Amino acid sequence: MLRWAIVGVSTFIIDYSIFITLFDTDDGPIRSVFVANFIAALFATSFNYLMHHRWTFKSEEQHTRSTVKYLLTLLFWWFVGTTILKAVIVAGLDPRLAKFVPVVVVTPFNYFVLNYLVFKRRPTRRP
Repeated sequence: MLRWAIVGVSTFIIDYSIFITLFDTDDGPIRSVFVANFIAALFATSFNYLMHHRWTFKSEEQHTRSTVKYLLTLLFWWFVGTTILKAVIVAGLDPRLAKFVPVVVVTPFNYFVLNYLVFKRRPTRRP
């Protein structure tokens, strides 16, 4: 679980930094929450997938299978998280703080999905 937390925090730092750089209600290059969050997620997700596959869960699944499952999971949780993000920004919360809200909601669910469905390990065979 410590490895998962390290990868998760690192992923969030990447995602947060890119989102805040791109999205700014006053003078940022991108005014759309969905576009800025999507671009940030592309970079953060690449890092997250590779670290979780190799280091956190030490997955034995082939990339073709785990990548498809990971991307479907990611797409679902990205949509949920971005919808929450947009709602709290529209409600008036500063985007620099709003970016934390979806993390609190999505993270617990995402851990279980990644651990038990996406990067599941094969049962060890006993002689």
